[in-house]
Amino acid sequence: MDKILKNKLAIRLASLLAFILFIGTSCSDENEASVNSYNWDIKGNQIVNIKPERYKLQRNPMQGWVIYSGIGDGMMDNFWSLYDNFDSSEGKVKVSDYGNTLYIRGAWSDFNPEEGVYIWQDGVNTKPAQRFRMLVEGAKARNLKLAFTFVVDSRDKHYNFTPAYVKDAGAKGYTSTTGSVQVWSPYPDDPVFQAKYSKFLTDFAAEYNDPDKTQFVSGFGLGLWGETHSLIYSTGDETPKEAVFEWITDLMSKLFTKVPIVINYHRCLLSKNSFSTTNTDVAADFINRAVNKGFCLRHDAFGMKSYYTTWERGIAATYRYRRPIIMEGGWVEASHGNSINGDGYSNYTEVRHGEYNEGKGANVNMMDLRFNSNVNVGETHSWFNSAFNLVKDFIAEGGYRLYPDKLSVPVAANSGANVSLTHRWSNLGWGYCPTNIPQWKDKYKVAFALLNKSTEKPAYVFVDSTPDISTWIKGSPKTYTSGFALSGVSAGQYTWAVGIVDSTKENAIGIYISARDEYQTPDGWVKLSDITVK
Repeated sequence: MDKILKNKLAIRLASLLAFILFIGTSCSDENEASVNSYNWDIKGNQIVNIKPERYKLQRNPMQGWVIYSGIGDGMMDNFWSLYDNFDSSEGKVKVSDYGNTLYIRGAWSDFNPEEGVYIWQDGVNTKPAQRFRMLVEGAKARNLKLAFTFVVDSRDKHYNFTPAYVKDAGAKGYTSTTGSVQVWSPYPDDPVFQAKYSKFLTDFAAEYNDPDKTQFVSGFGLGLWGETHSLIYSTGDETPKEAVFEWITDLMSKLFTKVPIVINYHRCLLSKNSFSTTNTDVAADFINRAVNKGFCLRHDAFGMKSYYTTWERGIAATYRYRRPIIMEGGWVEASHGNSINGDGYSNYTEVRHGEYNEGKGANVNMMDLRFNSNVNVGETHSWFNSAFNLVKDFIAEGGYRLYPDKLSVPVAANSGANVSLTHRWSNLGWGYCPTNIPQWKDKYKVAFALLNKSTEKPAYVFVDSTPDISTWIKGSPKTYTSGFALSGVSAGQYTWAVGIVDSTKENAIGIYISARDEYQTPDGWVKLSDITVK
């Protein structure tokens, strides 16, 4: 093993700026060929044990509570003041203290009222644009990333959700009636519609295919409520649905290369139907093909026992730890009323528990806090008043929560010498850290640093590309032995630290480790022990 390790180190040393960064090599107990090859009793090292922090909110990507909002007529202009002073069973709370993401769901026509005009542009002063700026600025101030869904289908809406310029350009579609209002929707297979929608998504991606701004982009926007079921095609049957699937999935996977994209795992995906217990093979095939193109998963009927059943649970199990799953509850307190009785719920406290348990069974990474224009009813209100303990429980045990409980690190070494560190990692959450999605490929890595003892800033960083963070699953710790050369390291006193870095940001901390505050530096490095370099 020592000979192999030295050969690997020699190869990698040749391609590095040794005085700044050295890429290490590891052996791990997750590789059958190297079982038991790691060693805790390394000469010159000491054992360090790290105590985890289990309860605090961590603002890590693709996990946690998602706070819902919108830009349509139902949106409160005083959203932030209401949500910053929200009634809970424990008094006033700030909802954003419990979430990681602000989810903006809205009509395509609100995002793009005229051809080439978008609400994120300066000088656009429509009412939806004003709401959008209010939400985006508020999210930034509260350290929330954004997520988006666009809806093109106008059925059951009181205005057209597709911009007028699309119909004016010759797109074919159909009309429906909501109350006394007649609205228009395009056929999803219409070439004019597809060209205009492609242009909108392309321009949106130019602004928001940015992981510093965007957590994820959810759904295709097609079908009833944008959930990609109950579609109406120009042919009257489902003949175009595969071509539509290929068009929209190819388009989104091409445009969103840096932020996750999400598909609904609906049993009637791209179908004319809203629900079916038969012919689900096509939906399962579409889901598999979308996953292979880089899509993550979501479902919008958690807790609805008639809609989220064995088939949906099977999909969640099939892609568990392969793609993160986002949960949205199905029941809406303000509109569904006593219909929850059909699922065996007597009140909305039971609904929240039903959603939570179903989400836990699916190992979801994210849950929803939906809003209502009357903040004294609705999903966010019932979570914080009837099930506040579950809000906190999900922060503690949902998503992922990563930490190294035991490490063997050198206490002294010569400059230029090779050193070895053994480290064991655990995940305290039921979800997983999705470093295996293509948008994150080779982005997040385990790294060790020598910190300046005065500033606690990294003087030298050593990145180990071997650990596959996506395999860190609750109840299955992973152990590695990493080797590094201290090439170019000046003699002196340093502090060993460990972190999970973002390689696209000069190896700054990208995912926060769940270690107690006494171990953490302000930048998120976890301090281990002192080392003397001679």
